[in-house]
Amino acid sequence: MAPARFVLVLSAALLLGACTTGPRPLPDDRERAWDEARAQLRALDGWRAEGRLAVRTPDDGAQAHFTWQESADGRFALRLAGPWGQGAARLVGGAGQARLDTGEGREYSGPDARELLFAVYGWDIPVAALRRWLIGLPGDDAEYTLDRFGRVATLDWRDWSLEYRRYRQQDGLDLPALLIARRAADGVALRMAVDSWQLGGQPAAVPDSPVPLMGGG
Repeated sequence: MAPARFVLVLSAALLLGACTTGPRPLPDDRERAWDEARAQLRALDGWRAEGRLAVRTPDDGAQAHFTWQESADGRFALRLAGPWGQGAARLVGGAGQARLDTGEGREYSGPDARELLFAVYGWDIPVAALRRWLIGLPGDDAEYTLDRFGRVATLDWRDWSLEYRRYRQQDGLDLPALLIARRAADGVALRMAVDSWQLGGQPAAVPDSPVPLMGGG
């Protein structure tokens, strides 16, 4: 199937918008601080992130607003849209099944969310790994470094390299505000700026029917 073009208009300047945080004390032991934070991240029973992303491939590029929701039962929903809800698309998955609803009203399904994104939009992105990366968890098979606060600063996983440029605090937990992922072998790059986080409970529930990211109902 030839990749469909997913054209979403978003100002690049917004994607580079600053995330301001107040001064904070350095931990006495950053490794211990990371161990405590990692345990909290692993214990999350659901979360919701909203922000902006940009994807660059050798043949194309796209920018979008996104909402990512994770539920305690392992399901997720990723919604993408341009300004005013233009080109809304929705990817849901869990338990070995994924479904992609496009802004043109088409629906695709299969066992792997990564394969769906690549088949429809030409984005070869490791969705399963990204679900961990977005909250700052490197995964057991990744190599990573910590910053002076005991948060993940860089991450290397297989052929992907990540940088965590900014964090923000939510409910006493440091969560990524800006991350950049690159795959040098083919020039694929992903940039995600998170504007808001919600942790646990109802905000992470995954609805059963597709809805636009912005506007509408």
